[in-house]
Amino acid sequence: MPIHTQNYRHWEGTLKTHSRTRWWVIAKAELKLLAQRKIVRLIVAIPPLIYIFAHAMLIYVINQVPGVEFPFQIDSKFFQGFLFRIEPVPSTFFVALVAIFGGSGLIATDLKNNTLSLYLSKPISWIDYLIGKFAVIGILLGCLTLVPGLLLFLEHSLLAGTSFLKENYWIPFAIIAYSVIITLSTSLLMLLFSSLTSNPRYAIIGFSAVWFGSPVICEVIKALARTSKVALLSVWSSYDILGTTIFGGSENYSVHWVWALLTQIALIILCVFVLHRRIRAVEIVK
Repeated sequence: MPIHTQNYRHWEGTLKTHSRTRWWVIAKAELKLLAQRKIVRLIVAIPPLIYIFAHAMLIYVINQVPGVEFPFQIDSKFFQGFLFRIEPVPSTFFVALVAIFGGSGLIATDLKNNTLSLYLSKPISWIDYLIGKFAVIGILLGCLTLVPGLLLFLEHSLLAGTSFLKENYWIPFAIIAYSVIITLSTSLLMLLFSSLTSNPRYAIIGFSAVWFGSPVICEVIKALARTSKVALLSVWSSYDILGTTIFGGSENYSVHWVWALLTQIALIILCVFVLHRRIRAVEIVK
């Protein structure tokens, strides 16, 4: 029986050593993996789509169906509530849903399969790796907040006429700013817990404890201390304070928005610091 041998062919490609889009290779690969998982497609896509479609129908009914009255108006508060509403229908749940199912295993799975060192053995830095993982959650959350928020504003502007657009031309900029704040800190917080364990389930538990537990603890302390100055203990309250300031609403807290902004900045710095330590801990020294 003849034995056939196959030799390696010489690679004739060109290595882009200074490419600034190396992180996109990681993000694209992770997005493809998430798209292949049926449970992720169902949970991450369908509930947010229903939530977005419901708001689009409300805008259409208010503008096109005469005689229909709602206890709210399509104003800056409406768009703030769409991006991040605590009650009665919490969009916080959908934000957490996307972050958990889209990002809990991004770094934890690499640690479990020992592929993080394989990533870093390639001509990429820890920053490329982190940006690539962050982009996955960022894109998913952007499809839940930024993109539909701007589309809803465009829908209402077309149906309500030019008068609404002239009076509220600044709302798209508020939508962009608020979406960036929510996406940035939420994504990094999810990646933080994903980097602390090799089991995605533990990452989900840690993120859920902070996301859903901090508002509960804040409400308990608020009831005992009888003051709203402890609002910064809650992630939700920090977002609400910043959102109220950005969209020009009435303040419901006795905490200045600067403190909420500093809290978010501190959270982002902490997340980046821990992620840097965790990623560099397994980086291959060349």
